[in-house]
Amino acid sequence: MPLQRERRGAVELLTLNRPQAGNALNPALFRLFKTILDELAHDAELRAVVIRGAGHNFCTGADLNWMRAGTSSAETRELAALFRTLAEFPTPTIAQVQGACLGGAMGLVAACDYVIASERARFGFTEVRLGLAPAVISPYVIARLGTAQTRELFLTGERFDAQQAQAMGLVRSVVPAGGLELTIEALVKQLLEAAPEAQRAIKRLLRDPPDADGLVALIDDLRAGKEGQEGLSAFFDKREPAWRQ
Repeated sequence: MPLQRERRGAVELLTLNRPQAGNALNPALFRLFKTILDELAHDAELRAVVIRGAGHNFCTGADLNWMRAGTSSAETRELAALFRTLAEFPTPTIAQVQGACLGGAMGLVAACDYVIASERARFGFTEVRLGLAPAVISPYVIARLGTAQTRELFLTGERFDAQQAQAMGLVRSVVPAGGLELTIEALVKQLLEAAPEAQRAIKRLLRDPPDADGLVALIDDLRAGKEGQEGLSAFFDKREPAWRQ
């Protein structure tokens, strides 16, 4: 299978599983990826998704053999739909990056909420060096890095290390290679302490900010809702709210 999945409690681990090809994205992989994300989006028990790569690399981008053979507009739209689905995913998403993260893979990390990288990770928007442009990933990269920084990186196609990626805001934490899973476990623990419906509301808020009336309605609905009332009651009762038990 080009994508493996594993469930650990309320967390889904998705592993890009083409290590012999640098986990490069081809139609079989990105179609399965989107199908699984669509399924998980309706999972009420899900609290987080971790995306990682098998072997030495996270993902080396789009499969160049597929690109060279001549991609169809339909396939390109399917790949673009994967990035959009990931960016709009209702629960927190975490990219676990080791080794190379290049080209289209940069769209995956830019679309995730959190990126934890090994100190050995290497990044780059390398499309321009192949005579291509990082078109379908550009909205998510610009949203993450800003226009000026994106422009500089897109135009050179330069590669950069994990510390540089952290300095520019692409990566949250840089850790020794052996510390990736422990760091992500600590992050997941923090996420599980937060209220799940409030997290989903926050992700909707950030994706599509409402007008002033909508903002008032949002907080009123959350405050009056079952989860909001439970959180406030737990605070005054000096106990853990139900979602932490």
